[in-house]
Amino acid sequence: MSKIAYLGPEKTFTEKAAKLIFSEGIFIPVQPIRNVVIGVETGSYDRGVIPLENFYNGQVIQSIDSLTECNSAKIIREASLKVVHCFGALKGHGSIKKVYSKDQALEQCGKYLGQNCADAQTIQTASTAEAAEYVAQNGLLDSAAIAPREALLKSGLEIIAEDICPNNRTRFIVLGREQTKSTGDDKTILAIHPPERDRPGVLADCLNILGSQHINLECIYSRPDGKKGYYFYIELDGHTEDKNVDLALNALKNSLDPREEHGDTIKILGSFANSHWKDEN
Repeated sequence: MSKIAYLGPEKTFTEKAAKLIFSEGIFIPVQPIRNVVIGVETGSYDRGVIPLENFYNGQVIQSIDSLTECNSAKIIREASLKVVHCFGALKGHGSIKKVYSKDQALEQCGKYLGQNCADAQTIQTASTAEAAEYVAQNGLLDSAAIAPREALLKSGLEIIAEDICPNNRTRFIVLGREQTKSTGDDKTILAIHPPERDRPGVLADCLNILGSQHINLECIYSRPDGKKGYYFYIELDGHTEDKNVDLALNALKNSLDPREEHGDTIKILGSFANSHWKDEN
């Protein structure tokens, strides 16, 4: 039976997503995101499930950074999950002075917190489930947690408010080590690391090459590489097996690194079937 690692602990949205994606398997909670990715890279796990993007927060940088460092682990599938954040505290609680949750959840629920407990201190935890457990185990009557309903109830907290960040959805990715096949409706994520980092127009040249092959871009963003340069991440419509994508990738390599002196100029983080997750209700 396949070993499926997911960003833990238990009772998190990532666990829920993993069990919706896979009908069976050995589900293993792992922290942090990097350890899930490395586990798939080294073969310790057959699959990994981690978050990639949220309607409110955008990209999960830890996921992208970890994948960029890998050679074998790649994205082979995407799926999304409606994220319902709830606000809970111990029965008999007093005025809420502290709110515990994962950093992304705190950011996503910032509007609710500003309207209902603006003076409360927000404190980050490793996961939403851990936030609920911490408040319960320490008997914090002046504190609350933001977590899934199931996690709050499991920890013995009462629900003060439900769905405090409406219309919220997170895209999760499945990691594997095999190459996927084109379905005719796919997406590809590239990490581009230009060797000539100060050359004017280098990004424009990349975009022109992709545009010349009539490739639609879903999104583009950048990250510093820690060496005075940048990675450009591009998510595009198409699969690496598609003729126009293959031509564009070869043209990009020839443009950026004609002598093939740099092994990390273009890295394919994955080609996978398009789930059209943004269109889901």
